[in-house]
Amino acid sequence: MTIINGGYREYRLDNGLLVALQSTPTETVAAELRINYGPSHEKEGEEGLAHFLEHCLVTGGSSKYNPLTADNIRGSFGDSNAFTNIGRTNFIGQMLSEDLVSWLDYTADHVFRPRFDKDRVDGERERVLREISDAKSNPFHSVNIEFSTVFYRGHPKGRFILGKEEVVKNATQDIMKEFHRRGYHPNNMDLIIVGGLPEDIEEIIKKHFGIVSLGENTRREFPKLKPLSVKTILHRSAPEKLNADDPDESSAEIFLRYLGPIRGHEDEYAVKTMNQILGGDTTSFLFQNVGLKKGLAYRIDISYNGDYNGGELGVNSAVPAKRINETVDAIFEEIRRMKTERVSNATVDRIRRMSKYGLAKTFESNEGHISAIEAKLDERITPESVILGYNLVTPEIVLEVANKYLPDRDLGKYVLYIRDPLKK
Repeated sequence: MTIINGGYREYRLDNGLLVALQSTPTETVAAELRINYGPSHEKEGEEGLAHFLEHCLVTGGSSKYNPLTADNIRGSFGDSNAFTNIGRTNFIGQMLSEDLVSWLDYTADHVFRPRFDKDRVDGERERVLREISDAKSNPFHSVNIEFSTVFYRGHPKGRFILGKEEVVKNATQDIMKEFHRRGYHPNNMDLIIVGGLPEDIEEIIKKHFGIVSLGENTRREFPKLKPLSVKTILHRSAPEKLNADDPDESSAEIFLRYLGPIRGHEDEYAVKTMNQILGGDTTSFLFQNVGLKKGLAYRIDISYNGDYNGGELGVNSAVPAKRINETVDAIFEEIRRMKTERVSNATVDRIRRMSKYGLAKTFESNEGHISAIEAKLDERITPESVILGYNLVTPEIVLEVANKYLPDRDLGKYVLYIRDPLKK
Protein backbone atom coordinates (compact mmCIF):
# COMPACT_ATOMS: atom_id res chain seq x y z
CA MET A 1 0.00 0.00 0.00
CA THR A 2 1.35 3.42 -0.94
CA ILE A 3 1.08 6.05 1.78
CA ILE A 4 1.69 9.68 0.81
CA ASN A 5 4.80 10.78 2.73
CA GLY A 6 4.29 7.90 5.13
CA GLY A 7 7.25 8.69 7.37
CA TYR A 8 7.19 11.38 10.02
CA ARG A 9 9.68 12.98 12.37
CA GLU A 10 9.29 12.50 16.10
CA TYR A 11 11.47 14.16 18.74
CA ARG A 12 11.39 15.92 22.12
CA LEU A 13 12.36 19.42 23.11
CA ASP A 14 14.68 19.83 26.09
CA ASN A 15 11.64 20.64 28.26
CA GLY A 16 9.98 17.31 27.42
CA LEU A 17 7.44 18.41 24.79
CA LEU A 18 6.92 15.54 22.34
CA VAL A 19 6.74 16.76 18.74
CA ALA A 20 5.58 14.78 15.69
CA LEU A 21 5.84 16.37 12.24
CA GLN A 22 4.54 15.07 8.92
CA SER A 23 5.04 16.92 5.64
CA THR A 24 2.38 16.47 2.94
CA PRO A 25 2.06 18.14 -0.48
CA THR A 26 -0.81 20.38 0.61
CA GLU A 27 -1.38 24.09 1.04
CA THR A 28 -3.03 23.56 4.41
CA VAL A 29 -1.96 22.32 7.83
CA ALA A 30 -3.71 20.35 10.55
CA ALA A 31 -2.32 20.68 14.08
CA GLU A 32 -3.16 19.26 17.47
CA LEU A 33 -1.73 20.00 20.90
CA ARG A 34 -2.62 17.22 23.33
CA ILE A 35 -2.34 18.05 27.02
CA ASN A 36 -2.31 14.84 29.04
CA TYR A 37 -4.33 16.43 31.81
CA GLY A 38 -8.09 16.28 32.04
CA PRO A 39 -11.11 15.17 34.07
CA SER A 40 -9.39 12.01 35.31
CA HIS A 41 -6.87 14.26 37.11
CA GLU A 42 -9.54 16.14 39.06
CA LYS A 43 -9.61 15.62 42.79
CA GLU A 44 -12.79 15.34 44.83
CA GLY A 45 -14.49 18.71 44.73
CA GLU A 46 -12.89 19.61 41.36
CA GLU A 47 -15.32 17.79 39.07
CA GLY A 48 -15.69 20.00 36.02
CA LEU A 49 -12.57 22.16 36.35
CA ALA A 50 -10.76 20.52 33.40
CA HIS A 51 -13.60 21.22 31.00
CA PHE A 52 -14.16 24.73 32.38
CA LEU A 53 -10.44 25.46 32.05
CA GLU A 54 -10.51 24.39 28.40
CA HIS A 55 -13.25 26.97 27.76
CA CYS A 56 -11.30 29.70 29.56
CA LEU A 57 -8.11 29.01 27.62
CA VAL A 58 -9.84 29.13 24.25
CA THR A 59 -11.52 32.53 24.68
CA GLY A 60 -10.03 34.12 27.80
CA GLY A 61 -7.05 35.81 26.22
CA SER A 62 -3.38 35.45 27.09
CA SER A 63 -0.43 37.47 28.32
CA LYS A 64 0.12 38.78 24.79
CA TYR A 65 -3.43 39.02 23.47
CA ASN A 66 -6.52 40.55 25.03
CA PRO A 67 -9.73 38.54 24.47
CA LEU A 68 -10.98 40.65 21.55
CA THR A 69 -7.66 40.52 19.72
CA ALA A 70 -7.51 36.77 20.40
CA ASP A 71 -11.01 36.36 18.95
CA ASN A 72 -9.93 38.02 15.70
CA ILE A 73 -6.79 35.90 15.44
CA ARG A 74 -8.68 32.69 16.17
CA GLY A 75 -11.30 33.62 13.57
CA SER A 76 -8.63 33.94 10.88
CA PHE A 77 -7.87 30.20 10.89
CA GLY A 78 -9.88 27.62 9.00
CA ASP A 79 -10.76 26.09 12.35
CA SER A 80 -9.37 26.50 15.85
CA ASN A 81 -11.00 24.93 18.86
CA ALA A 82 -10.52 22.62 21.81
CA PHE A 83 -12.19 19.65 23.44
CA THR A 84 -11.90 17.66 26.63
CA ASN A 85 -12.00 13.89 26.98
CA ILE A 86 -11.35 11.61 29.91
CA GLY A 87 -7.59 11.92 30.11
CA ARG A 88 -6.72 14.87 27.89
CA THR A 89 -7.47 18.40 26.82
CA ASN A 90 -6.88 18.86 23.10
CA PHE A 91 -6.36 22.08 21.14
CA ILE A 92 -6.85 21.66 17.41
CA GLY A 93 -6.32 23.86 14.39
CA GLN A 94 -6.75 23.70 10.63
CA MET A 95 -5.31 26.53 8.58
CA LEU A 96 -3.44 27.68 5.51
CA SER A 97 0.25 26.80 5.69
CA GLU A 98 1.05 30.51 5.79
CA ASP A 99 -0.94 30.83 9.06
CA LEU A 100 0.82 28.04 10.97
CA VAL A 101 3.27 30.37 12.75
CA SER A 102 0.36 32.51 13.93
CA TRP A 103 -1.50 29.46 15.24
CA LEU A 104 1.57 28.20 17.12
CA ASP A 105 2.15 31.63 18.67
CA TYR A 106 -1.53 32.01 19.59
CA THR A 107 -1.85 28.48 21.02
CA ALA A 108 1.38 28.50 23.02
CA ASP A 109 0.57 31.85 24.62
CA HIS A 110 -2.98 30.84 25.56
CA VAL A 111 -2.00 27.41 26.86
CA PHE A 112 1.06 28.44 28.88
CA ARG A 113 0.25 32.05 29.76
CA PRO A 114 -3.54 32.44 29.98
CA ARG A 115 -4.94 35.81 31.00
CA PHE A 116 -8.04 34.49 32.83
CA ASP A 117 -9.89 37.68 31.96
CA LYS A 118 -12.66 37.98 34.58
CA ASP A 119 -15.42 38.92 32.15
CA ARG A 120 -14.53 36.04 29.84
CA VAL A 121 -14.19 33.57 32.71
CA ASP A 122 -17.63 34.55 33.99
CA GLY A 123 -19.06 34.34 30.49
CA GLU A 124 -17.58 30.88 29.92
CA ARG A 125 -18.86 29.84 33.35
CA GLU A 126 -22.41 30.54 32.18
CA ARG A 127 -21.82 28.71 28.90
CA VAL A 128 -20.45 25.66 30.72
CA LEU A 129 -23.37 25.67 33.15
CA ARG A 130 -25.72 25.81 30.16
CA GLU A 131 -23.83 22.94 28.56
CA ILE A 132 -24.25 20.87 31.72
CA SER A 133 -27.94 21.76 31.90
CA ASP A 134 -28.45 20.82 28.24
CA ALA A 135 -26.76 17.48 28.84
CA LYS A 136 -28.83 16.74 31.93
CA SER A 137 -32.04 17.75 30.15
CA ASN A 138 -31.41 15.07 27.54
CA PRO A 139 -33.27 11.83 28.39
CA PHE A 140 -30.06 9.96 27.63
CA HIS A 141 -28.26 11.57 30.57
CA SER A 142 -30.00 9.42 33.16
CA VAL A 143 -29.50 6.42 30.88
CA ASN A 144 -25.77 7.11 30.62
CA ILE A 145 -25.40 7.58 34.37
CA GLU A 146 -27.21 4.34 35.20
CA PHE A 147 -25.43 2.41 32.46
CA SER A 148 -22.02 3.75 33.50
CA THR A 149 -22.65 2.72 37.09
CA VAL A 150 -23.32 -0.91 36.21
CA PHE A 151 -20.91 -1.30 33.29
CA TYR A 152 -17.84 0.81 34.16
CA ARG A 153 -18.12 0.42 37.96
CA GLY A 154 -15.88 3.34 38.87
CA HIS A 155 -13.55 3.16 35.85
CA PRO A 156 -12.67 6.64 34.50
CA LYS A 157 -14.50 5.89 31.23
CA GLY A 158 -17.75 6.21 33.15
CA ARG A 159 -17.00 9.74 34.35
CA PHE A 160 -19.33 12.62 33.43
CA ILE A 161 -16.64 14.92 32.06
CA LEU A 162 -18.73 18.12 32.15
CA GLY A 163 -18.61 17.96 35.94
CA LYS A 164 -20.78 19.37 38.70
CA GLU A 165 -22.64 22.67 38.61
CA GLU A 166 -21.59 23.70 42.11
CA VAL A 167 -17.90 23.23 41.25
CA VAL A 168 -18.19 25.40 38.15
CA LYS A 169 -20.29 28.03 39.95
CA ASN A 170 -17.74 28.38 42.76
CA ALA A 171 -14.55 28.22 40.67
CA THR A 172 -12.71 31.51 41.21
CA GLN A 173 -9.91 32.80 39.02
CA ASP A 174 -7.41 31.67 41.66
CA ILE A 175 -8.87 28.15 41.66
CA MET A 176 -8.61 28.00 37.87
CA LYS A 177 -5.03 29.28 37.94
CA GLU A 178 -4.03 26.64 40.51
CA PHE A 179 -5.66 23.82 38.53
CA HIS A 180 -3.90 25.05 35.41
CA ARG A 181 -0.55 25.28 37.23
CA ARG A 182 -0.70 21.61 38.27
CA GLY A 183 -0.83 20.11 34.81
CA TYR A 184 -0.08 22.45 31.93
CA HIS A 185 3.59 21.60 31.52
CA PRO A 186 5.37 20.87 28.21
CA ASN A 187 6.51 17.42 29.36
CA ASN A 188 2.79 16.51 29.63
CA MET A 189 2.09 17.56 26.04
CA ASP A 190 2.27 16.21 22.49
CA LEU A 191 2.35 18.57 19.51
CA ILE A 192 1.38 16.98 16.18
CA ILE A 193 1.52 18.97 12.95
CA VAL A 194 0.77 17.66 9.46
CA GLY A 195 0.65 19.46 6.11
CA GLY A 196 2.65 21.94 4.08
CA LEU A 197 5.33 22.74 6.67
CA PRO A 198 7.98 25.46 6.45
CA GLU A 199 11.59 24.30 6.25
CA ASP A 200 12.42 25.87 9.62
CA ILE A 201 9.42 24.36 11.44
CA GLU A 202 11.59 22.89 14.20
CA GLU A 203 13.07 26.29 15.03
CA ILE A 204 9.60 27.86 14.99
CA ILE A 205 8.30 25.27 17.45
CA LYS A 206 11.32 25.72 19.70
CA LYS A 207 10.79 29.49 19.71
CA HIS A 208 7.17 29.25 20.88
CA PHE A 209 7.18 26.06 22.98
CA GLY A 210 10.79 25.51 24.03
CA ILE A 211 11.07 28.41 26.47
CA VAL A 212 8.63 26.92 28.98
CA SER A 213 10.07 24.93 31.88
CA LEU A 214 9.04 21.36 32.55
CA GLY A 215 6.85 20.52 35.54
CA GLU A 216 5.17 17.62 37.32
CA ASN A 217 4.49 14.66 35.05
CA THR A 218 0.74 14.02 34.84
CA ARG A 219 0.81 11.35 32.14
CA ARG A 220 -1.01 8.39 33.62
CA GLU A 221 -1.76 4.73 33.03
CA PHE A 222 -5.45 4.00 33.29
CA PRO A 223 -6.68 1.03 35.31
CA LYS A 224 -8.04 -1.97 33.47
CA LEU A 225 -11.80 -2.30 33.30
CA LYS A 226 -12.69 -5.20 35.58
CA PRO A 227 -14.57 -8.21 34.16
CA LEU A 228 -18.31 -8.20 34.61
CA SER A 229 -19.41 -10.64 37.30
CA VAL A 230 -23.13 -10.78 36.55
CA LYS A 231 -25.69 -10.33 33.81
CA THR A 232 -27.66 -7.11 34.25
CA ILE A 233 -30.92 -6.31 32.45
CA LEU A 234 -32.34 -2.81 32.87
CA HIS A 235 -35.84 -2.28 31.42
CA ARG A 236 -36.78 1.37 31.73
CA SER A 237 -39.67 3.54 30.66
CA ALA A 238 -39.05 6.03 27.80
CA PRO A 239 -42.30 8.02 27.46
CA GLU A 240 -40.72 10.59 25.15
CA LYS A 241 -40.38 7.86 22.48
CA LEU A 242 -44.10 7.16 22.34
CA ASN A 243 -45.58 7.33 18.83
CA ALA A 244 -48.49 9.71 19.44
CA ASP A 245 -50.24 8.79 16.17
CA ASP A 246 -50.09 5.05 16.79
CA PRO A 247 -48.77 3.98 20.22
CA ASP A 248 -48.67 0.32 19.17
CA GLU A 249 -46.08 1.25 16.54
CA SER A 250 -43.75 2.96 19.01
CA SER A 251 -40.05 2.14 18.86
CA ALA A 252 -37.98 1.03 21.82
CA GLU A 253 -34.18 1.18 22.06
CA ILE A 254 -31.90 -1.70 22.92
CA PHE A 255 -28.28 -1.35 24.04
CA LEU A 256 -26.32 -4.54 24.66
CA ARG A 257 -22.79 -4.18 26.05
CA TYR A 258 -20.09 -6.70 26.97
CA LEU A 259 -16.34 -6.60 27.51
CA GLY A 260 -13.86 -6.71 24.66
CA PRO A 261 -10.10 -6.36 24.16
CA ILE A 262 -8.33 -3.09 24.83
CA ARG A 263 -6.77 -1.21 21.94
CA GLY A 264 -3.49 -2.79 20.92
CA HIS A 265 -4.43 -6.24 22.28
CA GLU A 266 -3.46 -9.24 20.18
CA ASP A 267 -7.16 -10.05 19.60
CA GLU A 268 -8.06 -6.56 18.34
CA TYR A 269 -8.09 -7.24 14.59
CA ALA A 270 -9.81 -10.60 14.88
CA VAL A 271 -12.49 -8.99 17.08
CA LYS A 272 -12.93 -6.12 14.62
CA THR A 273 -13.33 -8.69 11.85
CA MET A 274 -15.84 -10.64 13.94
CA ASN A 275 -17.74 -7.46 14.74
CA GLN A 276 -17.99 -6.48 11.08
CA ILE A 277 -19.34 -9.89 10.15
CA LEU A 278 -21.82 -9.82 13.01
CA GLY A 279 -23.25 -6.36 12.40
CA GLY A 280 -21.00 -4.04 10.45
CA ASP A 281 -22.86 -3.57 7.17
CA THR A 282 -25.76 -4.77 5.00
CA THR A 283 -24.14 -8.19 4.49
CA SER A 284 -23.85 -8.84 8.25
CA PHE A 285 -25.68 -11.48 10.24
CA LEU A 286 -27.68 -8.96 12.23
CA PHE A 287 -28.74 -6.82 9.29
CA GLN A 288 -29.66 -9.76 7.08
CA ASN A 289 -31.65 -11.68 9.67
CA VAL A 290 -32.82 -9.26 12.36
CA GLY A 291 -33.37 -6.46 9.86
CA LEU A 292 -34.28 -7.85 6.45
CA LYS A 293 -35.60 -11.32 7.21
CA LYS A 294 -37.56 -10.61 10.40
CA GLY A 295 -38.18 -6.90 9.90
CA LEU A 296 -37.34 -6.05 13.50
CA ALA A 297 -35.02 -3.10 12.83
CA TYR A 298 -34.50 -0.42 10.20
CA ARG A 299 -30.86 -0.44 11.22
CA ILE A 300 -28.87 -2.38 13.77
CA ASP A 301 -25.31 -1.40 14.66
CA ILE A 302 -22.33 -2.88 16.42
CA SER A 303 -19.71 -0.97 18.38
CA TYR A 304 -16.17 -1.42 19.64
CA ASN A 305 -14.08 0.87 21.81
CA GLY A 306 -10.80 -0.18 23.38
CA ASP A 307 -9.51 3.17 24.62
CA TYR A 308 -8.25 3.97 28.13
CA ASN A 309 -7.68 0.31 29.08
CA GLY A 310 -11.42 -0.36 28.90
CA GLY A 311 -12.47 -2.66 26.06
CA GLU A 312 -16.17 -2.77 25.27
CA LEU A 313 -18.29 -4.32 22.53
CA GLY A 314 -21.96 -3.76 21.84
CA VAL A 315 -25.10 -3.99 19.73
CA ASN A 316 -27.51 -1.07 19.37
CA SER A 317 -30.88 -0.90 17.68
CA ALA A 318 -34.29 0.74 17.61
CA VAL A 319 -36.94 -1.98 17.59
CA PRO A 320 -40.74 -2.34 17.79
CA ALA A 321 -41.71 -1.79 21.43
CA LYS A 322 -44.22 -4.64 21.20
CA ARG A 323 -41.54 -7.03 19.91
CA ILE A 324 -38.68 -6.37 22.32
CA ASN A 325 -38.39 -9.95 23.54
CA GLU A 326 -38.49 -11.27 19.99
CA THR A 327 -35.72 -8.87 18.97
CA VAL A 328 -33.49 -9.78 21.92
CA ASP A 329 -34.01 -13.46 21.04
CA ALA A 330 -33.02 -12.72 17.44
CA ILE A 331 -29.88 -10.81 18.43
CA PHE A 332 -28.67 -13.63 20.65
CA GLU A 333 -29.55 -16.11 17.92
CA GLU A 334 -27.08 -14.35 15.61
CA ILE A 335 -24.51 -14.16 18.39
CA ARG A 336 -24.87 -17.92 18.87
CA ARG A 337 -24.49 -18.41 15.13
CA MET A 338 -21.31 -16.31 15.19
CA LYS A 339 -19.96 -18.59 17.93
CA THR A 340 -20.79 -21.87 16.22
CA GLU A 341 -20.51 -21.39 12.43
CA ARG A 342 -17.20 -21.06 10.62
CA VAL A 343 -17.32 -18.13 8.21
CA SER A 344 -15.75 -18.48 4.78
CA ASN A 345 -12.27 -17.41 3.75
CA ALA A 346 -13.94 -15.08 1.22
CA THR A 347 -15.83 -13.33 4.02
CA VAL A 348 -12.67 -12.72 6.04
CA ASP A 349 -10.88 -11.52 2.91
CA ARG A 350 -13.71 -9.04 2.23
CA ILE A 351 -13.31 -7.54 5.71
CA ARG A 352 -9.56 -7.40 5.18
CA ARG A 353 -10.03 -5.42 1.97
CA MET A 354 -12.46 -3.05 3.71
CA SER A 355 -9.89 -2.39 6.44
CA LYS A 356 -7.21 -1.65 3.85
CA TYR A 357 -9.57 0.78 2.13
CA GLY A 358 -10.21 2.54 5.44
CA LEU A 359 -6.49 2.77 6.10
CA ALA A 360 -5.77 4.15 2.62
CA LYS A 361 -8.59 6.68 3.02
CA THR A 362 -7.08 7.85 6.30
CA PHE A 363 -3.92 9.03 4.55
CA GLU A 364 -5.78 11.17 2.03
CA SER A 365 -6.13 14.02 4.55
CA ASN A 366 -3.88 15.83 7.00
CA GLU A 367 -6.36 15.05 9.79
CA GLY A 368 -6.09 11.36 8.93
CA HIS A 369 -2.32 11.53 9.24
CA ILE A 370 -2.77 13.04 12.72
CA SER A 371 -5.02 10.13 13.72
CA ALA A 372 -2.40 7.67 12.48
CA ILE A 373 0.37 9.45 14.38
CA GLU A 374 -1.74 9.42 17.54
CA ALA A 375 -2.16 5.64 17.18
CA LYS A 376 1.62 5.28 16.88
CA LEU A 377 2.28 7.50 19.89
CA ASP A 378 -0.33 5.91 22.14
CA GLU A 379 -0.27 2.20 21.23
CA ARG A 380 2.69 1.91 18.83
CA ILE A 381 0.22 1.02 16.09
CA THR A 382 1.52 1.58 12.56
CA PRO A 383 -0.07 1.12 9.11
CA GLU A 384 2.12 -1.92 8.67
CA SER A 385 1.01 -3.45 11.98
CA VAL A 386 -2.65 -2.86 11.07
CA ILE A 387 -2.26 -4.61 7.72
CA LEU A 388 -0.35 -7.46 9.34
CA GLY A 389 -2.98 -7.75 12.08
CA TYR A 390 -5.80 -8.20 9.57
CA ASN A 391 -3.70 -10.50 7.35
CA LEU A 392 -3.22 -12.89 10.28
CA VAL A 393 -6.97 -13.27 10.86
CA THR A 394 -8.46 -16.57 9.70
CA PRO A 395 -11.99 -18.02 9.94
CA GLU A 396 -10.76 -20.24 12.76
CA ILE A 397 -9.45 -17.26 14.72
CA VAL A 398 -12.74 -15.41 14.17
CA LEU A 399 -14.57 -18.39 15.66
CA GLU A 400 -12.14 -18.45 18.56
CA VAL A 401 -12.58 -14.79 19.51
CA ALA A 402 -16.34 -15.04 19.05
CA ASN A 403 -16.43 -17.71 21.74
CA LYS A 404 -14.04 -15.72 23.88
CA TYR A 405 -15.90 -12.39 23.85
CA LEU A 406 -19.51 -12.80 22.69
CA PRO A 407 -21.86 -13.51 25.61
CA ASP A 408 -24.17 -16.47 26.07
CA ARG A 409 -27.82 -15.43 26.47
CA ASP A 410 -28.36 -17.26 29.77
CA LEU A 411 -24.91 -17.65 31.31
CA GLY A 412 -23.07 -14.68 29.83
CA LYS A 413 -21.96 -11.52 31.60
CA TYR A 414 -23.35 -8.43 29.91
CA VAL A 415 -25.49 -5.33 30.37
CA LEU A 416 -28.75 -5.13 28.42
CA TYR A 417 -30.42 -1.72 28.61
CA ILE A 418 -33.94 -1.37 27.19
CA ARG A 419 -35.75 1.96 26.80
CA ASP A 420 -39.41 1.16 26.31
CA PRO A 421 -42.13 3.79 25.58
CA LEU A 422 -44.89 1.28 26.43
CA LYS A 423 -43.51 0.45 29.88
CA LYS A 424 -45.51 2.17 32.64
